[in-house]
Parts: sequence; structure tokens; C-alpha cells
Amino acid sequence: MLKYSQTAGVAHLDSHRLGRPYHRLPGLFTSKFDTLEARVGNYFLKKHRSSLSLKKIACTADIKNKHADLLISEMGHLAFDIDRPLLLTILNNFYGLESSENTRSHAERLPTKTEARLRTRLALDLCQILFHQEAWGLPLRVKTDNSTIISQWAYQITFTLGDEANSSFYILLDNAHTDCFLNMLRQKERPQSENSDLDRKKRDRAVVARLIETLPLSLNVKIAGLDMDVASLTAIKPGDIFPLTLPDTFPVFIGQSTLFHALIVEENDRLYLSDITPTVSETSYE
Repeated sequence: MLKYSQTAGVAHLDSHRLGRPYHRLPGLFTSKFDTLEARVGNYFLKKHRSSLSLKKIACTADIKNKHADLLISEMGHLAFDIDRPLLLTILNNFYGLESSENTRSHAERLPTKTEARLRTRLALDLCQILFHQEAWGLPLRVKTDNSTIISQWAYQITFTLGDEANSSFYILLDNAHTDCFLNMLRQKERPQSENSDLDRKKRDRAVVARLIETLPLSLNVKIAGLDMDVASLTAIKPGDIFPLTLPDTFPVFIGQSTLFHALIVEENDRLYLSDITPTVSETSYE
């Protein structure tokens, strides 16, 4: 009998992963390979003067990494890590140095502050590039988190940028982010039935009805009207008095259309509309 670690293509299945298609996550990421390759290549060329292109995407479950740069999003935590030779190559390309000699000379030294700043910048930029709206429909807004310590990760995505060894960077996901990508798989496979189409149409009608119901309207009440010619209008002087006849009920308008008639009553020094009667349209019998 062979152990699962001795059999190629067979993964260990933990009890807490039952019902979760972890084995299908690699296909989810590789299906976006062309889009991610173009975005990653353009980023390194424009921002870091490095001609680097994405060669391969690999996924691994249950990873321990306590040296990665911790990030936080609205869903949970994720982390970024990068091979130091690749980091030094990017740094040397930006400053126009000989990458092979400088990489060997600096690889044995402790990381500098410049390397730490570059790691942080790469972590934020690459997460924004990889998890963008066009590819996933749900962009991740991440920021650094220096107050939390996490060493165990549910999933690791390896992005290899060259044919040489130690030329990869890594995105580590916690359980919350992993479940988010699993939900994307489930939504893709969910069949679109006629009932769902009917529900969608009902929701659209409800949204339109809600928009119509909340439209702002202005009611205008006509108190009185007075007919006057131009000569009388030009002859008006201060102190003139004009006779007005008030109707029994007052018409209420929306725009130019009469909506109803009502009485105007006073209570507590305020005016109110009362005894509302609908406007009866005239019917022609000709």
C-alpha cells in the first residue's frame, strides 16, 4: 500500500474539506492565464523596467510560511512572498545594474530596507493586478497588516516568471479567500433555469416600480386668477386694489394637469388641503 504522498496526482483530503472542490482551484486560475500574463508583463515592463513574463501558475494546499508579507482585505488575510533572486533582479534592472553579479553578491547579505520597500510595493500592486474586476468580478482592496502573525495558509498560488529556479512570487490565501474562489466555481456551474429568468424579470420590474414610486413631484395649488389686458397692466400703481373671486374648491396641479380639487383650511396658523375630490374628465358625446 502506497501513501498519498507517494502517488502522483493524488491529494490528501482532510475532513474539513469535504464538499469543497479544492482540486479544481488550479483550473480556475489557469483559465485566466492569458489575461494575467498580459497584465503582469506590462506591469513589470512599465513600472520596473524588467522584461518578465508569466510562464506558469501552480497551486498548493496547506502551506506554512511565516516570512511572507501579510495583507488584509475586507474578506480576511492573504500574504505575498517572492524569491529573493527574483527580487534582486527586479531591483537591479530598475537601476541598470548587472543582475547576475549583483544577485550573487547580495544574496548572502541580510535584506536591505530598499528590498523591504520593494516587497511591500510588489505585494500591493500585484494583488491589485491579479484580483481585478475584469477577471473575477470582485476586486480585492488590500492593505498591509503588520499587527497580525499567521504562518498556516489554506492555499498558495505560485506565479513563475522565468525558466530558472528561484524566479517565482507567491500569493497565500486564508480559508475565507479560498472559499470566495470556490463560490465562483459554484456560481459558474449553477444552471440558468426558466424560473431564475422569471425571478430576474420580476426583480427588474420591482426595481423600475420602486424608481417610479420615489420620483419627486411638486404639487401646485391655484388660489385665484385675474384676466387683465396690457394697458391695465401698465397702468398699475402702488396702492391699487384688485377684486378677486375665490372658488369653493381649489384645483391642485402637477405641471399643467389638474390632479384633484380640495378645500384650504387653517389650523394652528398653518394651511392644509382638505375634502379632496377627484377631477372628473369631460366626456364628449358628439
